[in-house]
Amino acid sequence: MTRSRLALRALSAGAALATVAALSGCSAVLPLFGIQPTPPAPAALEGTAPKSAPAADSSLQFASVFTDMGSVHPTVDIADQLQLRLDVWTEQKTHEWTPDADKRFSFVIGVYDQRVPAEAPFDQKRRVYMSNITVSAQTTAVSGAAESPYLLNTDPLKVTLDPEALRSEQGLGLLITSPKGGFQLESQQIGVLAADTEGLMLDFAMQVSYETAPLSNSYTTQVVHQYVPVAIFSELPPAPVPSATATPTPIPGN
Repeated sequence: MTRSRLALRALSAGAALATVAALSGCSAVLPLFGIQPTPPAPAALEGTAPKSAPAADSSLQFASVFTDMGSVHPTVDIADQLQLRLDVWTEQKTHEWTPDADKRFSFVIGVYDQRVPAEAPFDQKRRVYMSNITVSAQTTAVSGAAESPYLLNTDPLKVTLDPEALRSEQGLGLLITSPKGGFQLESQQIGVLAADTEGLMLDFAMQVSYETAPLSNSYTTQVVHQYVPVAIFSELPPAPVPSATATPTPIPGN
């Protein structure tokens, strides 16, 4: 069994796949603070400090933990002790990600209710559903021109890899509370980029509805953004540094 399938099965099990209906009228949409397309750092809830992450390799032209490590795992609290985690990885060598190369990434989204132990019965955990997932990319280039080489905007129930994914009876989308819920997509391709591209920013925008208390059947809806910078390397090798030519010293005649 592949690594990615193991990740999915750890996140989800349950009922049959179904199409999501519109969000219920009682759920208010509460967008998060800082949702510009290309911010310098991952966004968090207003008034909430983002979780610390490993430092990127300072030698990279476009600083990126994802490029340095091959994976990244940002988290954000969408409510008190209710943590959304995004896992992004690639099976490729990220230092071979050049403008013309085949560039593919996979990702998993899950939510963990940290008010109770991980082994607590599921009915003691707050249910969180996702009704829309949008992932976009915007490049940074030497010329200053920007491109959008990747875009996903869909109902997660339509593209989930899990044939037994659980859905909301209220039309709030796909269950993503661990361990019964989660969302995964594999091998998402980033298109060909301009030759002077230095990097790009992946923006993951997730519309989620979380239960205010376990089994309360009362939900709050908001849009959560997480950002992943990715370095892009030049197709051309660096120009060689010319070596100094020694000038022969004339030997004086006898």
